Amino acid sequence: MIRSGILGALSKDKLSVFLFHKVPRCADPLIPGDITLTGFERMLDEVVSQFRVLPLEDAVTRLHSGRLPRRAACITFDDGYADWVQGAAPALRKRNLHATFFITTGQFAGLPLWHERIQAAVRALPGPQLDIGMPSLGHPSVATLGDRQALVVKLEREFKYLTLSAREQALVRLEAAAGVRPEALPRMSEAQLRDLHSQGFSVGGHTINHPILDYCNEQELVQEVAGVREQLQGIVQGPIAGFAYPNGRPYADFSRHHVEAVRRAGYAYAVTTHWGVANPVTSPFQIPRFTPWAQREWHALFQAGRNLLVHPVHVPETAG
Repeated sequence: MIRSGILGALSKDKLSVFLFHKVPRCADPLIPGDITLTGFERMLDEVVSQFRVLPLEDAVTRLHSGRLPRRAACITFDDGYADWVQGAAPALRKRNLHATFFITTGQFAGLPLWHERIQAAVRALPGPQLDIGMPSLGHPSVATLGDRQALVVKLEREFKYLTLSAREQALVRLEAAAGVRPEALPRMSEAQLRDLHSQGFSVGGHTINHPILDYCNEQELVQEVAGVREQLQGIVQGPIAGFAYPNGRPYADFSRHHVEAVRRAGYAYAVTTHWGVANPVTSPFQIPRFTPWAQREWHALFQAGRNLLVHPVHVPETAG
């Protein structure tokens, strides 16, 4: 079993960054793979406790100045969920652990996160089949829970790689078929974000509308990268140092052009979703992240240890 001694040997000059999303108290039948609050707390106690958790901005600075301790790790969350305030945040405070929350701000204007809209619509679809006029979807069945679980996965995969305008049009058609109103769905509020920030947690940018940056035009790119930073600074009345690329896979979801946009927007660092760890030569604008997903302690620790040996992919960056 991987324990502190082995992790210490493997982790010299390496930074592990753990990634989480929604942490509900009870599992959503449509999203059986989501980690629940109980599972999250178990992960903190069984896996994260084997590391020395640091604030992400501090850890990146230490990494590139040669002062990073062994078994260094950071905790991050993406998107923005109301249940963080009553769930993940108290669990972190109880253990005196810091975390950085990367926020998608479009929900503050009234529309929930796009994948939350998909889930709500699929839950309400009358059935027995779905037809929203997208040939790539066909006419999938929604007769069983398994059908609906598969449809959520398929719709998220299909809608993710649409332009912002095309994605919104598809969402509107889906919601019309389901008879749901997106503005009636739960979402995170500015007050809840300020609450998280006031508790000492860090806040970072995760765009306004969560598009794949490769599918944004130049005007949209500036708004999604720089605009979200301005919005968040206004909400929390504090600096916003970090950015998380939506979906976050190098080459597939962002390129050197987008890394440069993040740099120009004034961020100090950015995180991806490619597995692996950062080392002293890793660009501060391409810090990899990893989520241990195993249910058993020994397996999750093995995953965390194996991740220390992964060499992440990076896109080339403009010099300087």
